[in-house]
Amino acid sequence: MWVVVHVCAGLAIAAVVKQPLWLVAVLAVGSHVVLDVVPHWDYTVSRNPVPWGWVDILASCALVIVCLVAVHMPWWLVLMGPLAAAPDFDVLVGTIRGDEARHWFPSHWRSFPHGKASPVPGLATQGAIVALCIAAVIAGRPY
Repeated sequence: MWVVVHVCAGLAIAAVVKQPLWLVAVLAVGSHVVLDVVPHWDYTVSRNPVPWGWVDILASCALVIVCLVAVHMPWWLVLMGPLAAAPDFDVLVGTIRGDEARHWFPSHWRSFPHGKASPVPGLATQGAIVALCIAAVIAGRPY
């Protein structure tokens, strides 16, 4: 699952649940596991993952900035977006080290039933999840 999808999920959970913050944090991180089961396409298996990775990270950063500046979400709720995506740092570290097999987050283990799909349906699924999450962020107002 793309990082931006995880960020969207964390933001949606924060917008809808809001309090207590510890519960929002647990749900945000837990959403990472749920989304990794959904069939999706990861650019990490493409021939050119670096450009896709930059697009993903820039889109994630832009989304966080939009929620802070334009949507006026409180920073402690916006933080749940990056928190939901944080487990993907172990994928990045593994890729940089050249050791793809060693991951600390359970949904990244080889034994975990990770959802896979070809690019078109996989990206469409992720786009639909992002759209639902954006709707939840809008519906969750006021903060």
